[in-house]
Amino acid sequence: MKRLILLILPILIVLSSCDRTLEPDSSFVAGSGIQLKVGGSLVYTYDPLTWQLGYNSTTREFRASDDAMKNYFFVVCSSVPSTVGQKLEASVTWSSGSSTQSVKGKFEVAKIEGDTYWLWCGDKKTPTGVTVVVLR
Repeated sequence: MKRLILLILPILIVLSSCDRTLEPDSSFVAGSGIQLKVGGSLVYTYDPLTWQLGYNSTTREFRASDDAMKNYFFVVCSSVPSTVGQKLEASVTWSSGSSTQSVKGKFEVAKIEGDTYWLWCGDKKTPTGVTVVVLR
């Protein structure tokens, strides 16, 4: 009996820790623009006057950068976002001139408006929201 309990306990711990994600940040989902939000802080907001967008359908890569290309973020997805609730693997990399950071994980499509998709990763260490646009 003691051995059975010792076998079941790790399984219960693993099962309970698999689904510990944070719900999408309400200000991120309510936003109307292209943005990158990491750990509760807004890192970038796309400005069409000083930023450029790019999209590569073959590699499923979305890019946004300022005109000087010093500040940017790009997202590479395992599949093209298509429906609310869709889950996909993605990596987000961003730079602010001198440093580059990245987050990789499971993202969920939290909102869709036309060809714009709000992707949310509710990781407790680094909750991340990023908006991507499929350029046609």
